[in-house]
Amino acid sequence: MNTSNDYEETSISQENDASITVQKLTETEIKQKKDHLFDVCQEKDWDTFQKFLSDETISKADKKLILSRSYTCPRAPILKGAPIPLIQKIIDSLDDLFFGEIGYSMLVEAVLNSSNELVGKYALNYNTPVSYEVIELIVSIGGADLVKSQILAKKRKRSLLQAYLGRNGECPRIINLLLKVCGLDLLDFQDNDGLGTLDFSNKTQREIMIEYLQGLVSNPRVQNHIESLANASVTRKEVFDWIDNCQFGRVREYLLDEDLSRESKMKCITTYSVRYELPFHKFCERHGPIDIAEQFVELIGTQLFELKDGQGKTCLHCLCNDMFQDGIDYDTRDLKDEDFQRHHDLIEFILSKTGWKLLLEIDNDDNDALFNFMMCLRTDLKCVKLLMRLGGKEILDYQGETGTILHYASYRENIDREVIKYLASVGGQKMMDAKNHIGRKAECDWPTELKEYIDLCTKTLPVLFDDLQCPICFDIMSNVHVITKCCHRFCKNCITQSYEQRGSTCPVCRIEFSSPDDIRKDPLLGKITMFAKEKDDRNVALQSELSEALQREHLLKEQNRALAAKLKRKHSEV
Repeated sequence: MNTSNDYEETSISQENDASITVQKLTETEIKQKKDHLFDVCQEKDWDTFQKFLSDETISKADKKLILSRSYTCPRAPILKGAPIPLIQKIIDSLDDLFFGEIGYSMLVEAVLNSSNELVGKYALNYNTPVSYEVIELIVSIGGADLVKSQILAKKRKRSLLQAYLGRNGECPRIINLLLKVCGLDLLDFQDNDGLGTLDFSNKTQREIMIEYLQGLVSNPRVQNHIESLANASVTRKEVFDWIDNCQFGRVREYLLDEDLSRESKMKCITTYSVRYELPFHKFCERHGPIDIAEQFVELIGTQLFELKDGQGKTCLHCLCNDMFQDGIDYDTRDLKDEDFQRHHDLIEFILSKTGWKLLLEIDNDDNDALFNFMMCLRTDLKCVKLLMRLGGKEILDYQGETGTILHYASYRENIDREVIKYLASVGGQKMMDAKNHIGRKAECDWPTELKEYIDLCTKTLPVLFDDLQCPICFDIMSNVHVITKCCHRFCKNCITQSYEQRGSTCPVCRIEFSSPDDIRKDPLLGKITMFAKEKDDRNVALQSELSEALQREHLLKEQNRALAAKLKRKHSEV
């Protein structure tokens, strides 16, 4: 592998060599070389990249086209730590294209992916950190016009400095370099939301900018900026950081602070971050306290729940996200009782304000929030029962992009068996038979033992029990009594209460009968129901025994597999 000094040596010119033939590449060849360069960058094979740039059999126009056809080619060498002379040669090959969107994208990648010493904890990608010298090279070639380009956030038209501050960048050299190249215009810049540089800064960043300004020639404009930075109150960036870092006490104090105007608070709460996230969405993702959620609603109103972030997600999409703080993907075993409780409390709070249909809102990837809700590891049986109380039959009948609510519950890697059992029982055979967009039933994703258990519960006893259910209590009839005029049968207690409350009318067909003597005991069906109850009790015991047997069988298989693997290792060692 060459060192950076190797790239400073220029290739021997072959322009006068008549044996070199330059041919125009076809579209297929351009695509192949572009894909090849991508692989070269992934492998950090800078020698091969250098050979491509020095290959005089490829015309300058084709090299320019290959590098510009995808942003990956000019950006990847920066992210992967290519030597500075090689980056210089890439810029030279791009020619005039560098001074447009391609060059700005290179600068953005360099600034936002600089090393830990140069930038805060939020970098775009986890690649080789970019050195300050690379940033300085790009800025020195591109100049102020490149730095001032507002392409990073096309919707909001935010400057690179705003993006850097918004990502917690705190390197004095980078902030000073951007200000030096662009001057005070960069501090005056406002995005499409009317937010200035100050709105994206924290205290440390403001101190860096003040120190830079104090080194300039003093004039009214410089002094105004110094005073604004020094006297800044709470900025929207700081509020977002408090929520992101779960500093809920400070958020509570901020929302209750009567010295701050409602308008300034509204501006902080309803404005997108540089990542197109909204503060309340982040609050839901972090499972904040209910009393603060109530303060949010008191400040903004229920229209707060209608807001969507840059990915089209509602607060419920974010609330039901398993990617919690610091990007850790939790397993259910890592979750504590309070994790489930906070999740349930927020779900109940939001749905009580909006109704369950907010869960049907879809994001930019066409995923409804109900999908996130059922996939979330914190969504337990208690949450699902709450949802069923709100939506009932409509939820059972709803079919989204990838199936029913039972399909959604079945897609989860760690299937909650209690949720599946509950949905199968309330949804019945209709839900069991429902198919998703590729013709699969929900049970196709169940483990064998769960499928056997559900089959036992839903397909064995109902055939008998349908005819033995009391039309009033829907349980197997006890002490069966029949109305002689219409032959409808009920539990003795049920029909007695019905007679006392509603008079001599059949609860099923409404036929009138003359007296209580028309209600008589049915001894034959009574014996059958007693048998059915005994069978039901035996079935429950059988289900329990079956579940325990399947668990023992699964454990035995795991032990056998581990023993086989151990014997195999010993055999290989011998």
